[in-house]
Amino acid sequence: MGKKSKIHRGRFQAQGNGLEESESWAQDKPLSISSALSLLRGLIAKLNPSDYTRRKKEFEKAEEFVENASENGGIFAVKKKTFKVKGSKDERVDIEVLGGKAFVKNNENE
Repeated sequence: MGKKSKIHRGRFQAQGNGLEESESWAQDKPLSISSALSLLRGLIAKLNPSDYTRRKKEFEKAEEFVENASENGGIFAVKKKTFKVKGSKDERVDIEVLGGKAFVKNNENE
C-alpha cells in the first residue's frame, strides 16, 4: 500500500510586479490558526521592506480573513481568496486552501 498523502494543504502567496514568494503547508492534521498566522508572518519576513509596504493592507486583510475563518470553524478546501493592492494591476496577497481543512482553533488539533 502506498504512502498516505498529507490531505490538509495550501499556501499563502505574495505576488505581482516581479515578486513571487509563498509559504505552504501539507500535513496530516488541519492547519491551526496559530500555525497559519506563523506562516503568514514567515511570508512577510521573506519580503523586502518596499514589497511589504505596498501589500501591508492586504496582509492585514488576509490575517483578518484567517482569524474570522477560525472563529467560524475553519475552511474546507478548495477555497482561494485574493487581496489585490488598490491601484495595481497584479500586486496581491493570496490564500489558497487546496486540500482538507485549515484555520481551525488550536485545540481542535489535539
